[in-house]
Amino acid sequence: MNICAIDIGTSRIKTAVFTEEGKMSFLSGKRLPRAQSPDTQDADVWYDSVASLLQSLTEKTKVDAVVLTGNMHALLGVDNKGNAVEKALLWSDQSSQKESDILNKNYEKILLRDFGNSSIPVFTLPKLLKMKAERLEVYNKTQKFLQSKDFILFRLTGNLVTDPSDASGTLLMQYDSNTWSEDLCKELAIDKEKLPQILPSASVCGYVTEKAAKETGLLSGTPVITGCGDLASAALGSGVNEETFSLTLGTAGQLLASGRNHSKDLAGKIFVFAHADPARELYLGSIPSGGFTFEYLSALHNIPIEDFFRKAAEVLLSEDLPIFLPYILGKGAPYMDYESNGAWFKLSAAHNISHICRSAVFGVLASLHQNSVLLHNLGIQGNTLVLQALACREQVVRDTANALFPQEKYLPENSEASLLGAAILGFAAMNVYKSIPESAAKLIKKTYLSPPLPREKETAEHLYKIWCLYRDMI
Repeated sequence: MNICAIDIGTSRIKTAVFTEEGKMSFLSGKRLPRAQSPDTQDADVWYDSVASLLQSLTEKTKVDAVVLTGNMHALLGVDNKGNAVEKALLWSDQSSQKESDILNKNYEKILLRDFGNSSIPVFTLPKLLKMKAERLEVYNKTQKFLQSKDFILFRLTGNLVTDPSDASGTLLMQYDSNTWSEDLCKELAIDKEKLPQILPSASVCGYVTEKAAKETGLLSGTPVITGCGDLASAALGSGVNEETFSLTLGTAGQLLASGRNHSKDLAGKIFVFAHADPARELYLGSIPSGGFTFEYLSALHNIPIEDFFRKAAEVLLSEDLPIFLPYILGKGAPYMDYESNGAWFKLSAAHNISHICRSAVFGVLASLHQNSVLLHNLGIQGNTLVLQALACREQVVRDTANALFPQEKYLPENSEASLLGAAILGFAAMNVYKSIPESAAKLIKKTYLSPPLPREKETAEHLYKIWCLYRDMI
């Protein structure tokens, strides 16, 4: 069986085909324009890009089913004809800070208890409240509010649905029941009928229509699987479970974990979401800048990003390095503070650009390591760590993570974690495998990363203690 996985990213849309043995082929993508409008996107461009990629793909191979994943926390309304009422507000939009503050002032205890998180402007709910207050005509025109993958699902099948992971990312789905909150919707005067039906991630939500078949090259009647938000699919594709964490450095830095019955302990410290695997919860520790820090510093010092990593590798980890707190876009988890407050400490005239670059790598990873420590202290063991994206590709980042994190480290054979995670759901939904964990066990392949030298490990541990001292000063 061939399953086509589609990932609606904020920077790039990707498609690939997977076999039930986990082999990936026909990987292709289209970059989305963000420079002029980094916080909004045209949903029709999403679909046109998907249709174009599928047209090319279906000329080369047969597709037996389609599964979706995509960026979370967007605000996208569609009217009664299924047309977007305005451009989608992406997760990166921060314009609803006032609405977020009001939610926390009036409902924070309820939000933490029932939804696993306090409010931040990233979530869909404060964006929705701002729309309702300032663009009521747009709100009234909206038939359903969808996430990125949900819009593509609709264009492929004609059905308006979502899944628990994306629904929990709106801050409107009650965490313990996977249902929209009637009480909160009533309190905030939100029409619950504007929210789509919530279906399991590993379920067939519909079939490709004749119209979509003509637009995409897919066969009419091809099953379409509901899928999940990209955090959940990345966790699945990295093999995240109670024993395994995943470390990803993209624009943001993310530490993904999962477990059972820890949401009450973690609420307000680490992001808690419903998982695509209904037997587990999904946890996210984050630093908003992450890999953006490296791009920022390379631009600031007028060097290519390749030279940033090369210079970082020129110096060893040592107690003499300056201390960098990478909060240039806010602290993220576990502080849930999004006010910019980056800082350097111990910086002297003896330090050069190489010291600065290596300190930046360590500072970003240290901020994610503290999330790992928090999870471990709450009983989520995470004895292994899978390195993804920059943490996997760049040698100096990989070496620093290897020295700093105490877990056994692994490198994925397939670095397209979100696409692979979506495929895992697809094969479970199509009953090729009996469960999501069984599907993951069959599709995921990874290689062991040799541990650091004892001296490197000791240096990283001591430098982290120093980093924590300065972190607690701000």
